[in-house]
Amino acid sequence: MDWKLNLKTTGPKPKYRQLMDFINSAVASGRLKPGDRIPSVAELANRLSVNKATVVRAFRELERQKLIVSQVGRGSFVAARAPKSGEPAQRDGDADDQAVLTRPEVVGLVRRLRDTHVSGVVQLLRVDPPKPFINLWAGVPPETTIPPGLLERAAVRASRHHREALYRYHHNGLPQLRERLAKWLATRGYDLAPDQILITNGSQQAIGLIATWALNEQRTAVVETPTYIGTPRLFMQTGTMLETVPWDGPQLRSDRLTRAVRASPSVVYCCPEFHNPTGQCLSADGRAALVDVAARWDAVVVVDDIFRDLRFAGKETPSLYVQLPPGRRVLVGSFSKTFMPGLRIGFLAADRPLIEELAVIRRWMDLGGSPVTQAIMADLLENTYPGHLETMRAHYRQRRDAARDALRSSMPDGVTFTVPDGGFSLWVQLPSGSSAIQVYLRALEQGVTIYPGPAHDIDGRYLNCFRLCYGWPSPDEIRRGVEILGRIVRETLKRGPLDATATGVGVPL
Repeated sequence: MDWKLNLKTTGPKPKYRQLMDFINSAVASGRLKPGDRIPSVAELANRLSVNKATVVRAFRELERQKLIVSQVGRGSFVAARAPKSGEPAQRDGDADDQAVLTRPEVVGLVRRLRDTHVSGVVQLLRVDPPKPFINLWAGVPPETTIPPGLLERAAVRASRHHREALYRYHHNGLPQLRERLAKWLATRGYDLAPDQILITNGSQQAIGLIATWALNEQRTAVVETPTYIGTPRLFMQTGTMLETVPWDGPQLRSDRLTRAVRASPSVVYCCPEFHNPTGQCLSADGRAALVDVAARWDAVVVVDDIFRDLRFAGKETPSLYVQLPPGRRVLVGSFSKTFMPGLRIGFLAADRPLIEELAVIRRWMDLGGSPVTQAIMADLLENTYPGHLETMRAHYRQRRDAARDALRSSMPDGVTFTVPDGGFSLWVQLPSGSSAIQVYLRALEQGVTIYPGPAHDIDGRYLNCFRLCYGWPSPDEIRRGVEILGRIVRETLKRGPLDATATGVGVPL
C-alpha cells in the first residue's frame, strides 16, 4: 500500500488522529486487509517526517479500537476481524472515555475549569494574616539556618577561583558546578557524568523544561496528586495534556496510573521521598509499579528528589531514579530546600540521548542562567554543604517532633496526620465532610497560616485536608500554632459537616 500522507500541522486535529483516520480509511476501503503488516514505528515516523511518539500514540489508540494488533518481535498487523466499510471500529469503555476526554472542546473546557480553580485558590492564599503571625505554611528553610558570613565567604572564594568563567555564558550550566554536583550525587548513589547534568534556575525551571519537551513529543503529563500545585500548573501553561493520579496510602493508585499511561505516550511526575505535601515516601510496591510502567509502556518517569537529602530518621532507600530503566527516567533536584531558595540553583539529569534533547531546549531558555550564583554553589558543595546538611537535618527533626507531639495533644478524635522521617511538611486529615478552607480562614484571623488541601490539587479535591509545614517556625511557635489549630478544628467539627457548605455558594467555606 502507498503510505504517502501529508500530516497537517495546523487545524484542531492532532497528527496522531490524522494518522489514525488514514489507517481506518485504508482498512475500510480494503487497501489494508486483515493480516497485512503495518510499517514499524521507526519506519513510519521516517516516512511521514514525524516523531516516533506520534506514531506510537496512533498505534495505541488503534489497538484499543481493536483495529490493529501488535506482536512482540514481529510488528503490528491489521486485526483478523477488521471493521467493514461504513462500520464503526469497536471500542471498549475505556476507549470511549478516552475519546471524549481528548476531544479539543472537552480539553479546553477542563483546562478553563482548572485555571479558574487555581486562580481562586491563589487569590485566597494572598490574604495577609495579622502581624505577628505563626508561619506553618512556608515550604522553605528560614534565613536563620545560614550562619552569618557563610554566604559572603563563599561568594569571595567563588569570585577568586572562577573569575574568568563568571564572564561567560555556560548553556548547560557552569562546568565546575556540574563536576562537583556529579561527585556529590555519586556519594548519594547516583552514577551520573557531568555532561548528563543540566543546571537550572531552581527545580521549577527543570520541570518547565520537561513540560516543553513533553509538548514537543506530544506526550501526556501524568502528575501525582496532591502535589505542589505549581507542577501541574506548569504543564498546563505549556498546553500539555494533563492527567492526575491520586496517592493511595504510600503509592499512586495503580489502576489510574496504568489507564493514564496506556492511553498515550506519557511523562509521569512523582516526588517519591517526603512527598510534598504529605511527607510520605513511596512504598516498595509503589516504586515497582512505576518501574513497570516505564518498562512496559512509552512512559518517561520524572523523579523529583528535592527532599531526599533531608532524611533525619529511618532507613534510607535507593533513589527511584536508579531503579528505573535507562532512557525512561529524569532526575530533578534543587538546593532551595536544603540550603536556600534565593540562589535559585536546581538541576536536571538523564541518560543519553534524552539529556541531549533536553539540553537543546535548555540552552534557549536563559542561555544557562547566572554563573555567579552557580560558582557560589560549586564552592559550597566543595567546602560547606555536607556539614550544613547535617545541621539542617537536626533542625527539621526537632521541629517535626514538636509538631507531632503538639498534634497528638491538641487535635480531637477523628483527625489523622502523617509523621514523616524527613522533609518539613506533614498532612492533616479531618473527618469527611469537614472544610480545611474554613479552618484555614479562621486560623488566618487568629494569626496562624496553613496550606489548605484544595491548594494542592488542580481539581480542588482534598477539601478536608491541610498541609502543615514545621521547618520555618521555632518549636515553641509550632506548639502555640497547633494549639490554636486544635481549638479551631474542634469548633469546626462541633458545627457538623453541613456547616461547611452553609454559604450556598459552592465553595466549602
